[in-house]
Amino acid sequence: MNNLTFSDLTFPVLEYAKNETPWDLAPLLYSGGAKAKVKTVRSKITSGALGDPLLERVGLVKGLHECLTDDLVGGGSRFSANNKIGALRKFFQWVDQCERTLSIDTVAEEYLGWAEHLLQRHRVEGYLTAGSLYDVASLTATMLDRVLRRSSTLLYSTRIRKPRGNGKVSNGGANKQSLEESFSFGQFIADLCTALTYEAVTGPLPIQVELRSGSTLPIWCGLRDTEKEASRRIRPQTKFQIADILRHRELRNSDVSIETRYPAVNLRIEAELLMFIAQTGMNLSQAHQLRIDQYHYTSHLDGYQVRSYKNRRQGEVLFEVFSSYKQWFEHYIEWRNTWFPDDLEGLLFPLVRSGGRLALEAPQFSAIARVCTVSNVRFVRPRKLRGARINWLLRESQRPELVAEIAQHTAETLIRVYAEPNPQIAMIEITRFHRQADPVVCSPAPGTCVTPIPETVVDAPTNAPDPDCINAAGCLFCVNHRDIESEDHVWSLSSLRVLKSLELVRYRPACTDRSDEADHPAMLAVERLSAKLRFFQESSEVRRLWVDEALARIAEEDYHPAWDGFIRLAEVTAGSSL
Repeated sequence: MNNLTFSDLTFPVLEYAKNETPWDLAPLLYSGGAKAKVKTVRSKITSGALGDPLLERVGLVKGLHECLTDDLVGGGSRFSANNKIGALRKFFQWVDQCERTLSIDTVAEEYLGWAEHLLQRHRVEGYLTAGSLYDVASLTATMLDRVLRRSSTLLYSTRIRKPRGNGKVSNGGANKQSLEESFSFGQFIADLCTALTYEAVTGPLPIQVELRSGSTLPIWCGLRDTEKEASRRIRPQTKFQIADILRHRELRNSDVSIETRYPAVNLRIEAELLMFIAQTGMNLSQAHQLRIDQYHYTSHLDGYQVRSYKNRRQGEVLFEVFSSYKQWFEHYIEWRNTWFPDDLEGLLFPLVRSGGRLALEAPQFSAIARVCTVSNVRFVRPRKLRGARINWLLRESQRPELVAEIAQHTAETLIRVYAEPNPQIAMIEITRFHRQADPVVCSPAPGTCVTPIPETVVDAPTNAPDPDCINAAGCLFCVNHRDIESEDHVWSLSSLRVLKSLELVRYRPACTDRSDEADHPAMLAVERLSAKLRFFQESSEVRRLWVDEALARIAEEDYHPAWDGFIRLAEVTAGSSL
């Protein structure tokens, strides 16, 4: 049985780092094994501290192991597999704690009990968020479904459901804020790359990074921040402690090797990797494994196609960059080769892996995230950077086919997966559609026009303004003019009537007799507007309320925005002429 637990349940398909403990599902066969530390559980099993293996679990654990192995062999993500193992360990830990019997026959029932336990912790204890609750329950259910060969997931038999979104619709402000945060982050990592030159990194500590925001970011490279240490210190230091600190600081300052300065080197490499992803749109899983090479640049669109160049032969296109990034990229390669002169054919972004981490494992950008927190800059992860790049290109060019070619996707994939809705673009597109498809034409007067061909109504008065699609008063006597059934339209009619009344006030007849005032075009317009308002007032109760509200606003000198400016000017000129 020991041979089974220590060989058959491991994952030899994976490559491990120097100090990394190989993955093993054997601890799940023992009561308390899921809770034990990964680094010490094997010694506990060997010493018998966990007792004998529970034979009823063998079939279940072997089935889970086969599913995980199939995923990894089929190209599945190592990160996803690790998350699944973590969720399974939590499930087995609960089973051990409750001292329940676990086998293929009972695992479905035990899973339902565990799901209720998680739901209790979420709702009553507040220990788990809704997202974490769903993730751990869903991952475990997915694995158990495959082992049990279920057609419907176990998750549907629980009361756990995927949490809904916050209900917020994407708006222009949020979209603009996201883009601004991406630009701010890009400027921040550009400042890091510019400041962390070879001379600066090998200079005195701490390395001072000048940011364009005006602040300074110190990089200590293993030394302790003196101000923070002083604020935390309770007792005064002795002269021996001070001498030891000064001696250690002097040694660190004099040592300019990469073994000492690797925090600053890693910081720039992480920044350059993020800059590279933002420029090329390449996936992190591909970008961090690129190897240094002799590159050949070929002009393409508004940038360059970059190929490897070996033995006088050009290879396939590795990536595409903008023309302005070429010089930046070459400067980085020169800086990289200065720090790694013995590794001129190694990784393009050779992070110094302390602690024996796996070289092929994608970085988590912990150094960048740390300095972003210190500098109060929002950290943007590679996936968000790629999305921001695609959406910015799509917004600026309005050509999905071109952006899809740049992003190396089909246009359908680009729109379905990457493109984010933009309210401004949507409004522009809707407006264009209505202009092309809607026969209604904008009218100078309140309302709309069905045909931009002016034609006077049959019973128009003699001095009525002639329709010309320019003068608002003329539209009131046009056959093609149409009113709109809305409160805003009634408010606009009332405001236009005020404007025409002010125009009539300024009328100065040639003689003192004002009998011809009734035939003045402005008076005819006022009467026409009054007739329209009277129709709205008498046609229904709702429309009557619209008219009452409009008249109340006019009494308060709250005019419709379309006519407010004209009314203010007319009031000034009318007042001066009285």
